[in-house]
Amino acid sequence: MSQLLGLLDPSTIAIVGLSSDPSKHGRRVLRNLVELGFRGEVWGVNPRLPRIDGVSVYATIGDLPQPPDLVVSAVPGEVVEGVISQCSGVGAIVVFAGGFAETGLDGSSRQRALEDEAARVGVRMLGPNSAGVIRPGRRLAASFLSCLDRPPEEIRTGPVGVVTQSGGIGSYLHNLAAERNGGLAISVSTGNEGDVKLGEALAAVVDLEEVAAVLALVETIRDGPGFMGAIELARSRSKPVVVCRLGTTDRGKNVMRSHTGAMAVPEAVLSGVLASMGVVETTTPGEAYEVAELLARSSTTRGSRSAIVTHSGGMAVLLADLAERHEVTLPPPSAELQHRLEPLLDHGTAGNPFDMGGIIGGPARFAQAIGLVATSGEYDSVLAVSTPHPPAHTRERVVSLLGLRTDVRLLHLWLTGSQGNEGLEMLRRAGAALTEDPQAAIRALAEVASPVGHQRSSGADPITGGLEAWGLPLVERRLVSSSAEAADAADELGYPVVLKVEAPELLHKTEVGGVRVDLRDRDAVKSAFDEVMATAVAWSLTPQARVERYRPGLEMIVGAVIDEVFGSVVSVGIGGIFTELLNDVAFAPAPLDPAAAAQLIHRLQGRKLLEGFRGLGTADVDKLAEAVSVVSRGFVGSNLREVEINPLIWDGREWIGVDWIVISSE
Repeated sequence: MSQLLGLLDPSTIAIVGLSSDPSKHGRRVLRNLVELGFRGEVWGVNPRLPRIDGVSVYATIGDLPQPPDLVVSAVPGEVVEGVISQCSGVGAIVVFAGGFAETGLDGSSRQRALEDEAARVGVRMLGPNSAGVIRPGRRLAASFLSCLDRPPEEIRTGPVGVVTQSGGIGSYLHNLAAERNGGLAISVSTGNEGDVKLGEALAAVVDLEEVAAVLALVETIRDGPGFMGAIELARSRSKPVVVCRLGTTDRGKNVMRSHTGAMAVPEAVLSGVLASMGVVETTTPGEAYEVAELLARSSTTRGSRSAIVTHSGGMAVLLADLAERHEVTLPPPSAELQHRLEPLLDHGTAGNPFDMGGIIGGPARFAQAIGLVATSGEYDSVLAVSTPHPPAHTRERVVSLLGLRTDVRLLHLWLTGSQGNEGLEMLRRAGAALTEDPQAAIRALAEVASPVGHQRSSGADPITGGLEAWGLPLVERRLVSSSAEAADAADELGYPVVLKVEAPELLHKTEVGGVRVDLRDRDAVKSAFDEVMATAVAWSLTPQARVERYRPGLEMIVGAVIDEVFGSVVSVGIGGIFTELLNDVAFAPAPLDPAAAAQLIHRLQGRKLLEGFRGLGTADVDKLAEAVSVVSRGFVGSNLREVEINPLIWDGREWIGVDWIVISSE
């Protein structure tokens, strides 16, 4: 955080563009700082030298008593460059003005001028088009956002730090937290990211002591390595990361003709990076806040064994459905635990989810059941689900719940409606890990159970050399130029064989009818050669043909590409002719070790095909993971722009590459 200290923890602030008009951004920032009780020095900068009570106003930044830690630029875009030019010795500058890269080519040119000037004078720039920084614990409100129009006592600190590319949604989250008698540790609006990128801001927020979990509102990633480094830093500090994607821009898809290149669109790669690094991805800002709050306010205990305890059969069913959808493991209780729970049930079931039934035996009975499950040693996380109950029982129920002492992660899902508002507020005031959103609760359980640091493996040593040198089994094949050569090659390789058209300009042979399979004698091979040559002529190709051993089996695709944001990424998916139809592919940053590759394979929807789905033979997933790891490490150690093996076939003994594409970066 040291480089961004002036931005996140300034002692002196200069507001450029401070005026006496209360509707202007500069004056709003001053009001916000004063009302929140900022403890440092605040100066105004305006060549007209307006008189403003309690603040000294200077004509230029150079006239200030000393270079400030933070300059807030509240002036129109056309004069921002001149403001930056005065910032020698200044720690950081926040630029509110828009009209730069978000407006097109001309705006991008103007933004580059700001970036160059900031670099020249040595000041860190947040923005342009930034909504600033709010850090209630330091009484910092270097922002014009409307959430600061709330009474100052409602601008509270909290355990969640927010980095956002949308100032308006950041304002919404502050309001959401305030309405729940909570707050945010900090929010940083990065705007157009002319200098300070999302990843650097994220890492600085992770560094703050008051931050227990981080929420990032992401439109696009401009610095992939910085973003991944920030996530790794957060995980090393046991600070969960929750991301809500607000949409992605078209970064200009790679002009590649392979399946891997076509599928490596920004959305797919970003989702793969997030999943591979243990990030919780959510669909709305509100859900993201709920999940981040749950994770921030609960213990850091991890483990895949989760329990759900409720007293509503319908809610038990709903949560079981959500748990399966998010791959949350709900192990059944032991016979001993079932026996201990039996006296507490009222026509319920001691399964998992645990349905206590009517619980008419008293308001403390719910907490007793939670305590038995949480201290049984059989679970790592427990979700306590309160549904409507007699209002007279609420206070004692909550007191009993708050009195529980357990080492497992305890989350509360409070679904009582207005009848239970008293209990809801009691839990909130106590700082319990609490939500009213079933989906958020299950996502939090899923995060606890997910492997951490398993997907990205920077320690996996690269493999040098070309594809053949990586050690992957590749099908034997021969290039031929005549039907006689094709038949001789088939005799040499052994029947049955496959014959394929081979043309430099053609990457996918089946698209032009250039493949014949399961050829069992010389005459079949000669006929196939003549047919594919005729097809090639019809498509104006300059072909040869290729004969190879026929290796039927389960088909996968393994590939790697250079992504312009995240660098080398590896992929695995369902292969063969169904690759683009099913689009079942998972991405992760390369390189991967075999354990990380196995986690990547597990993310595939079609992974059941590897397990002998509906009588199909099982495939060796460990060997597939090894193959994916080999490709990822070989690619990182190469000068390749793209590699694709499609299909990689399980023939009952080994995974063997049958078709492959290699594209050099030179």
